[in-house]
Amino acid sequence: MNDQDCKDTARQVISSVLENAAFIFADPMEAGSEPQLDSWQADGVALEFKGSAGGAMHMWAGSGFSRYAAANMLGVEEDDENASRKGLDALKEILNMIVGNLLTEVYGSEPVYDLSIPRTLDKQELATDYGDPQAVWLEAEGNQVLFVLRTAQA
Repeated sequence: MNDQDCKDTARQVISSVLENAAFIFADPMEAGSEPQLDSWQADGVALEFKGSAGGAMHMWAGSGFSRYAAANMLGVEEDDENASRKGLDALKEILNMIVGNLLTEVYGSEPVYDLSIPRTLDKQELATDYGDPQAVWLEAEGNQVLFVLRTAQA
């Protein structure tokens, strides 16, 4: 699978998981409409995987998205205190589902992968992810969301 096919597959899987798991509808962002790196207040989470291919996926989203996702997943209002407290947990759970579905879509159901526990990213890592040529930018419910997948053959 070439880089563009992988990026297209990732975009489709991410959109599907967001819609089915968190009732969030996402669309590709227009080139040049990304938020400014120095002013984007985003939270990041990462999940590593090992198997026939190893790598990691990073997800970055603003707190508005995190709160919205948590509210949808918990079945509460967006301004509920639980939605604010559970925002990062919601991002981690969404990322876990995305990686599992994406690995199956790209590599099939035969290979077995070990997934790490999702972790919070340090804000300094955003600069590297922001400029990644394989970055998938989506607009979801008025929020910008960034996904970066890095793989290496085992």
